[in-house]
Amino acid sequence: MTNPAPHAYDVITMGRVSVDVYPQQTGPLEDVTTFSKSVGGSATNVAIAAARHGADAAVITRTGNDPFGRYIARTLPEFGVANAFVETVAGLNTPVAFCEIFPPDDFPLYFYRAPKAPDLMITAKSLPLHEIERARVFWTTVTGLSEEPSRSAHH
Repeated sequence: MTNPAPHAYDVITMGRVSVDVYPQQTGPLEDVTTFSKSVGGSATNVAIAAARHGADAAVITRTGNDPFGRYIARTLPEFGVANAFVETVAGLNTPVAFCEIFPPDDFPLYFYRAPKAPDLMITAKSLPLHEIERARVFWTTVTGLSEEPSRSAHH
């Protein structure tokens, strides 16, 4: 019996990426004066968590061709996540999520991803199937099933 080819990634995730914008003060957003930004989105967060635990991780996602998309592509490797499968979609913006902070346990989120999130444009033909087949774990979000062409890519 021959040994299978070694995997390239321990974990590959597929789904949404966003830039999360968090206030540096508590209270209503209209009163906040400073913010910080970070990479977010469930598929991306799972890939970052896997990398923090020593896994070779990558994320399959799409961004807009904008400053937030460039920030994501630049920042993922800083978290140990490969960005080889991050592509841009012309005409769509990278999603942004804002959070309000009302301690101790109220954190409303506001999502900006109109007219649609670029990750919903992932197509079956664009998937790195060879890498997915070789990964130890392939993790996807269910939001990718919400509309085409992403639905077919997830199947």
